Amino acid sequence: MITLALMATSQLLALSPQEAVNKFIAHSSLRHASLGVQVIDLDSAISIASYRPEQANITASTMKTVVSSAALGLLGPHFRFETPVYLEGEVMDGLFKGDIVIRGMGDPTIGSVFLPCQANIVDEIIAALRDRGINAVEGRIVGDDSYYNFPYFDEDWDVGDLAYDYGAAVHALSFHDNLMTVSYSVDSRGRLIQSTISPPVPGVKVISRCRPNRGRSAVTPYLDYSVPALVLTGDTGAKTYRNTYANPTPAPMLVDSVERALKSNGIQYQPTAGNGSAQVSQRTLLVIHKSPELTEIITSLLDRSDNMFAHALLRAIGAREWELKGADSMPSDLDFIGVQAVKNWLQLQGVDTEPLFMRDGSGLARANKASVNFFGDMLSMMAHRRFDGVRLCDLMPKAAGRAGKTLKENPLSDLIVLKSGSMRHVQCFVGYYPAHEPHYAFAVLVNNFTCSQSSIREQIGVFLCDLFEEL
Repeated sequence: MITLALMATSQLLALSPQEAVNKFIAHSSLRHASLGVQVIDLDSAISIASYRPEQANITASTMKTVVSSAALGLLGPHFRFETPVYLEGEVMDGLFKGDIVIRGMGDPTIGSVFLPCQANIVDEIIAALRDRGINAVEGRIVGDDSYYNFPYFDEDWDVGDLAYDYGAAVHALSFHDNLMTVSYSVDSRGRLIQSTISPPVPGVKVISRCRPNRGRSAVTPYLDYSVPALVLTGDTGAKTYRNTYANPTPAPMLVDSVERALKSNGIQYQPTAGNGSAQVSQRTLLVIHKSPELTEIITSLLDRSDNMFAHALLRAIGAREWELKGADSMPSDLDFIGVQAVKNWLQLQGVDTEPLFMRDGSGLARANKASVNFFGDMLSMMAHRRFDGVRLCDLMPKAAGRAGKTLKENPLSDLIVLKSGSMRHVQCFVGYYPAHEPHYAFAVLVNNFTCSQSSIREQIGVFLCDLFEEL
């Protein structure tokens, strides 16, 4: 009898999907918020609970699901970036005289510490030289970054984000995640007394413009691409720092890595100021470095919320559209071309893109906005699409500890896959339940809440528990 009573009580306490939404939006921290909630039954393609589904809100990194979906459809799950390396010169008796040219084509993954199992481009170059019997090089290692001949970062990104690791720009020739670790010391007057960059980036300076302040240390960095330099501002006393920042010139970092590898592998290297050969008599392909497949790239970028990887996919989509027209050099509005290609593809799949205000591929721009209706439509479409057997939900991370303690400690955390997005006064989640064979898609976009970031994540996690525990 007691068991039956408990079961009856549990059934009475269970919330319907709309009741779960109503409970969530009633929280006092959302009194002044702009927010939307959408829950879709994937079997019927019908909304079973919602709140302000048409209102467009800032998406933050949930925008990465949009570019990832379009990349699967337009580039294909087995797409790989290719980076050709050329010999421009002549080989005679084991001596190559000329330039080794690494032609960047937009691959964001070269030398990435987050994809350690991929082929190492430096090792590939050394092995290819040995295969040709080359044991000495007289000339230059050239990092050709000209494929994207325009600003590396999106014009809608906040200039204050560009120096930080999450604000690393997209280059035609990227390396080491376009990041550099900088160790530096300043004296009591705020003057720089020591600095080192790892891995080395020839040509990049560290400049201190800090104000002396014994009682406060608040250093703010920014990148000066014209020098190039990492410029340190703000207040500090005598102190030593070590932080990871965006690298404004990844090509020289790669060139330096190749030069050091030549010497450490017993290949004599004699750099020259100009082309190693008085006249380039021939250009031959030395090796083609290939990135991991698109599915691995997407899995990594969604899990880590990598802005640079995501925006690189948008540019790859734009470059594909441009090259289909037979054009040579990339236009300066390549990001816009990529956005239009994403929207066109979504429209062809039956998704209404009117409520999608897309500016970049990552969500870093605060101008990115969308309605939860848009996400509901897109997620529903992607739930029924397989790309050589691959679904978007297969590449998304599990909820785990991404949405607060309550959900983390609930068995549902392993049954929900989601992409989070957060920035100041913005917290969003979009995803599927259950993970292995989704029956529901959801989107929660919250802007301008009055509690802490951790508190709103916890509230959304509780909402997801309320929503799915009885479904």
